[in-house]
Amino acid sequence: MELSVLGSPSGESQGGGVLSLRSFVASMEKLAARAATSDAAVWSAGEALDLAYLGVLGCTMSIAPTLGAALRCFANYFGTVQSATAIRIEQDNDRVQLHYRILDENIWPRRADAELTLGIVASTIRRYAPDAGRSVSVQFEGGHAASNRAIEMRLQRPVLQGDDNTIAFPARLLDARLPVPAANASAAASDFREGINLLNRHLGCVRAMQPVSARVQELLLERTGQTAADQDSIARALAMSRRTLRRKLEAEGTSFLELNESCRCSIGRALLLRTELPLVEIAMRLGYSDHTAFSRAFSRWCGVPPGALRKTLAGASATT
Repeated sequence: MELSVLGSPSGESQGGGVLSLRSFVASMEKLAARAATSDAAVWSAGEALDLAYLGVLGCTMSIAPTLGAALRCFANYFGTVQSATAIRIEQDNDRVQLHYRILDENIWPRRADAELTLGIVASTIRRYAPDAGRSVSVQFEGGHAASNRAIEMRLQRPVLQGDDNTIAFPARLLDARLPVPAANASAAASDFREGINLLNRHLGCVRAMQPVSARVQELLLERTGQTAADQDSIARALAMSRRTLRRKLEAEGTSFLELNESCRCSIGRALLLRTELPLVEIAMRLGYSDHTAFSRAFSRWCGVPPGALRKTLAGASATT
């Protein structure tokens, strides 16, 4: 799982190298730490980033006919530049939310990476809708960060804290268009379609190179607590039968049950340690019928009941 280095317009470093996602996120955290006294340096870097540095993805976004098309392109094909990441777009009445999350819960802290990504989205929104102004709001996972105040000053709205990273804006902005001369409209539309075709092929190649077990794990991490994550649903998402999925996983030395348990453990531990959600709600998110079943499973995974681990950590924090 790798992330192309944003070091040239092609999306590769000058030496053609790549960074692992973990290394990239760590480098963003170091950058944020060095710029602690600056005004939201990483967020600002995302806002100022030339989309060409995202390669075909960025170039295609830049010629999308509407903001909605640009953001759908970003969400659908972000996997061509960064792996193990989930982006989804939801609309609730008159508000649209773009959610962003690194799937590997062991990569932490990761606030700077979220600021970079949402900064890119914020810049895209303003490019299509310069009058968006105070209608744009953001939320970050985890606790309060030193950069909150600077971002709040830019958005003129409070920065919220929640379970994931989200940028929200009015649904009417989805139809916002770039001013394209009528004489160039046809060529621009053709270029956008060609860009989407290239991205489809690229993403297909990326997926084909992944072990089936890795793809299943990504889908489980993305879907657990959000939508159906049973074996039949995962098999359909991979365009294969349940039997074929089981056979491919066996060939890779694992099983759907093992992968599902591993993902539940990762998500459950993260929710337990980074949020104040009740055990009952965590259990429901992970698909358990009650918190007792979750407690038994967590004890099996980690050797200690979830409530006891949370109390231990709370006590350690109180003495530091």
